[in-house]
Amino acid sequence: MKTTLILAIGLFFSLVTLGQTSEELILRANLKHEKKDFVGAIADFSNVIETDPLNKYVFVYRGDSKAESGDFQGAIDDYTKAIEIDDMYALAYYYRANNKAKINDYQGALLDYNSLIKIVPLFAMGYNNRAITQVKLKDYKSAISDFSRALEIDKNYAMGWVLRGNARVDIRDIANAITDYNQAIIIDPEMSEAYYARGFSKILIGQNSSGCIDLKKAKELGKVETQILIKEFCKEVKRQDPW
Repeated sequence: MKTTLILAIGLFFSLVTLGQTSEELILRANLKHEKKDFVGAIADFSNVIETDPLNKYVFVYRGDSKAESGDFQGAIDDYTKAIEIDDMYALAYYYRANNKAKINDYQGALLDYNSLIKIVPLFAMGYNNRAITQVKLKDYKSAISDFSRALEIDKNYAMGWVLRGNARVDIRDIANAITDYNQAIIIDPEMSEAYYARGFSKILIGQNSSGCIDLKKAKELGKVETQILIKEFCKEVKRQDPW
């Protein structure tokens, strides 16, 4: 929601600095983007850039359309251009980092998240996504620290508790991982990922009966891959309670 608001503010400022024709092109391009006509949106944004090559917002909009179409490197190039125009443009760092991660450039993503956090130190998703990148780099201690900071800023982000729990499982801190999953379930009782992760964690420490109850709940909530764990670890429970 915060990211959408920032984009909306950017759209407002980009419109007030342009002529009527460019305003119409931007509005039309955004409408095409919403309808998933990314090729058309990119073409319209490109036309605006031709007349206003220093509009950082339009580069981000075009980058977003490129990213949605699967052209992650093209998106990165557009976010880079926006940063060249304004090296304090936090949203451009955020999107560039996200797209670098998509092409497995985790070190590059980490640098961009670092820059983002320096500019907006209270942006929870900056810490959250940097932590995800650190997990990819197997720096679990730093990841847990960043997940914790993100949760200090936004304690109601259920997936953040799951992600920190997962990082704790990676360092075999199962008890605290389960505590994190418990909190995620309190926030969102219908979160299949939390039940799945808690169930698996319980099985890791020999609590198969309780773990299988969580796995069953995860399956009921639509977590398809849960069936693999149920088949492997819940045979006794399955005899008593066919799933």
